[in-house]
Amino acid sequence: MRLFQITDDLAALDDLLAECGGDITDPKVAETVEAWMAELDKNLNGKVDNYVALLTEMRHRAETRSAEAERLANRARIDNDAADWLAVRLRQALEDRGLKKIETERYAVSVVGNGGKAPLLLTGDVPSDWQKTRTTVEPDRERIRASLEAGEALPFATLGDRGRRLSIR
Repeated sequence: MRLFQITDDLAALDDLLAECGGDITDPKVAETVEAWMAELDKNLNGKVDNYVALLTEMRHRAETRSAEAERLANRARIDNDAADWLAVRLRQALEDRGLKKIETERYAVSVVGNGGKAPLLLTGDVPSDWQKTRTTVEPDRERIRASLEAGEALPFATLGDRGRRLSIR
């Protein structure tokens, strides 16, 4: 259903734009618009009125679609947050029971360790010679990590345990 009454030729242009994915550089689109503009002198007011009606409809459609996209993005965020929470609860339940892996009819569920570097936990004030020099002062995490991984004990930092996650295939 259209918000505004437009002529068949502009409805065809709207359909063509949709068919081309909105690609205004498509030669078919350019030809259609140029042909329409060439006939502009015939019923100028009516054609401009219909042209603006198409523009207005497109703007309203874009606004509606943007609002719907935002609504769906919010729903997706809610679903992701809920799924993350449920996965943590399942991982905890399996760990509480000492289970590392379960095979169901549809899934293989495992409690596995995260890869990558172990988290660096800074447990005190980091001395200035262990900090990077910048306009803002921050710990030299790479240097601290390398020293800890080499077995050096530092009074202000330790390496933490890698977390665990639920793997569902």
